[in-house]
Amino acid sequence: MATAAPRAAAPSGALASRELNGEVLLEELGELRQAQVPQRDLNDMALAARELGGMRVPEAQARLKALASGRFVTQPPLAGLLVRWGQKLRSEADVGALASHLERLALTSSIVSVLRRGQAKLKRAR
Repeated sequence: MATAAPRAAAPSGALASRELNGEVLLEELGELRQAQVPQRDLNDMALAARELGGMRVPEAQARLKALASGRFVTQPPLAGLLVRWGQKLRSEADVGALASHLERLALTSSIVSVLRRGQAKLKRAR
């Protein structure tokens, strides 16, 4: 008799939202853009987020607080984002979902920046 493979735990709370990498991501992206957070800082955040994968909740929360009060202290909107998300972590599945979300946030910001620059070049070429 074959046994079913164990199901991976699903993220909880806000990290389980279908809109996490949709509407929520776009709102966060807008806030960070309005605050003029440089792409370099978003890229650094994404790299730091990769390190979260596999961490237990308390370790991930401590790491996010350390990043907010250390590396990203000069970018209060980004530091606040990390602290807010850190407070919402409840399970290891949440940690993985958050790491993916933060990477997507940086990638989306990069793509939007390229599109805006291209649009500006087209306007100047007319």
